[in-house]
Amino acid sequence: MKKHHISIAMTALLALGACKPNESAYKTAYESAVAKRDSEGGVEGTVYNRYREMARPSQIALGNDTLAVVTEFIGYTEDGGATRETTERYNIIVGRFKQVFNARQMRQRLQANGYPDAFILHTREPLYYVATATCSTAQEALEQLRHVESDSSLVLRAPLPFVLQPAHLAR
Repeated sequence: MKKHHISIAMTALLALGACKPNESAYKTAYESAVAKRDSEGGVEGTVYNRYREMARPSQIALGNDTLAVVTEFIGYTEDGGATRETTERYNIIVGRFKQVFNARQMRQRLQANGYPDAFILHTREPLYYVATATCSTAQEALEQLRHVESDSSLVLRAPLPFVLQPAHLAR
């Protein structure tokens, strides 16, 4: 009787082990997905790319300086600290995230470290932008941008920081 139970247990273990996927199967599936993505052009064939293409970069001459500005359609994130009424023409962007949670975390850190007016905007994609300041003039935006660039407490990677102009304010 014991031999019968042992053989049943051994058969069950062998059957379970035979169904276990191996590393090479995962690797093959991953490589197939990457090849499919690359052959379809990645994000270029998606609605997200059309939104990205709508963002219009421009240059504003300010005496001997030039201010690069990106114009894009934006929205106001719930509990993000910005509204249509409080957002000016030029916004200094220091963070860009796909998750609103990460944008909120960065906003909180900025507020605790000398940027009490930090706020969040979002695009249609959505991407969540974290801004340190909103300015009504290009000259003020250039000064704020230089301040952010010289702040050693901020660790930013290109294309950050940049100036964002809401499309509804571009004239």
